[in-house]
Amino acid sequence: MGKDDTEVVTARPFIHQVGGRAVMLEISPGTICKLYNDREFQFYENIPEYLKEFTPHYKGLVSVKCNYDDATPTFRAEVPGYILRNSRGDPSCQHESRAKLKEVKTGLANWSMLCIKRDIKSRGVWSDHDYIMLENLVGSLRMPCILDLKIGTKQTGDDTSEEDKKLREHRSANSTSGTLGIRLSGMHMYQMESDNYLSHNKHYGWTLDEAGLRQVLRQFFYNCCITNVRREVTRIISKLHRLHSILSTQDLHYFFGSSLLLFYDGYKNNRPCDGQLNDANAFSAANTDQSAEDLNEYSSCDQKGDRREERSCVKEHCRTECSCETGKADIRLIDFGRTVLKSDMKERSYGVEFEEGVLFGLANLINILQSIIDS
Repeated sequence: MGKDDTEVVTARPFIHQVGGRAVMLEISPGTICKLYNDREFQFYENIPEYLKEFTPHYKGLVSVKCNYDDATPTFRAEVPGYILRNSRGDPSCQHESRAKLKEVKTGLANWSMLCIKRDIKSRGVWSDHDYIMLENLVGSLRMPCILDLKIGTKQTGDDTSEEDKKLREHRSANSTSGTLGIRLSGMHMYQMESDNYLSHNKHYGWTLDEAGLRQVLRQFFYNCCITNVRREVTRIISKLHRLHSILSTQDLHYFFGSSLLLFYDGYKNNRPCDGQLNDANAFSAANTDQSAEDLNEYSSCDQKGDRREERSCVKEHCRTECSCETGKADIRLIDFGRTVLKSDMKERSYGVEFEEGVLFGLANLINILQSIIDS
């Protein structure tokens, strides 16, 4: 079988899509596909080498057809055989895929299916489309924890009408996009205590003020008794510094509407070893009279008052004494449907202003994450 052969497979709504307007489907454990957009396609076809570390691996185009069974859309993708063979030949992908099928938890907000229903309602029918195939960034993670942050102080591009631009700019100015250059676009986080997911969408993100967004970021990383949180967040800070440096010097693109995806494996990072569970349970039993606020302070490692020393012992044990395997936290830039070449940008001054807002957002995110691990 050559590289040009194809195989028809079922494409399912991607259960770990947490934001965005474009529908995303999963066609194999290591590959997802995103509704075709010409600007995004051109970006991935000509992506600069220095950005590949910070973007999903691009795998080409795939044709997806839609059928209706009792008014429910089903998708079939004509996938290149070599992509499927690569997934099937990887034992770790097969193991993780089987594990995830058995362990899909409640609380996952299926944003991809909501996008499909929205589009069907507006168009009346779902048409066949080309899709862009991309690396499934969380395909090997057992319990993916994902945070989608919209980057920049402005959320309009060169293709936005004046009326729409005024509306969006007003909304952005009155959100954390305007004050911090970052805004929650979507999140889901596996919680070990309840064995399910906590999900937030972009509508929740619009309601957050600076303090609320900071709390969500803290909660995302201090998710129960997470091991090596300092190391994981430090790794992300280091990558953010490199990304900030690249975006401040590159002279090819304006990344209108792009987002930053932060992710880690909640199963590996958040599953304490027996020693941690025993210590945490003992601590909880000894302090059952604490208020919800006090317990929340403990969960974010913000110790105060007479219990400071006792809590610090538990916290340090969780970080240094456990030999559990730890999943790595990572980041990627995503969403390039409105990315434009600087050479094609007519309103150059607006593009420069937007670029400064992106760098402002990255700098603020770095400062917030640093304050989280320093507290």
